[in-house]
Amino acid sequence: MPDDKIDPSLAQELDRLAANGQTDQRVPVIIEHVGPASVTGEGDPGTQLSELEQRVRELQSGILKQLRDLRVGGHPRQLTLANAVVAELTPAQVEAISAHPDVKRIRLARMEKVTT
Repeated sequence: MPDDKIDPSLAQELDRLAANGQTDQRVPVIIEHVGPASVTGEGDPGTQLSELEQRVRELQSGILKQLRDLRVGGHPRQLTLANAVVAELTPAQVEAISAHPDVKRIRLARMEKVTT
């Protein structure tokens, strides 16, 4: 598994699952695309947003295809502004998608407690 693409907290969770024999357990992850999503900056904000959404769909198509090929359950969700995809993957699926050239980083998707 390309360890440089796996966030340490996700790696720790995958190790925990392996130690407990839970290799079929799905883990919520955020898969970051390697390329930046940007727009030309021309036109009104609505046009720019539409352009950004189209650009992100194009950039993420390879990741989404591999997720379909891996038979990922549920519906992966595309995050336009973050240029990332949210999905629930088994440890084997995390390993497989981490080898994809379009993947920059894979993080554990979890709610963070924010304090002030």
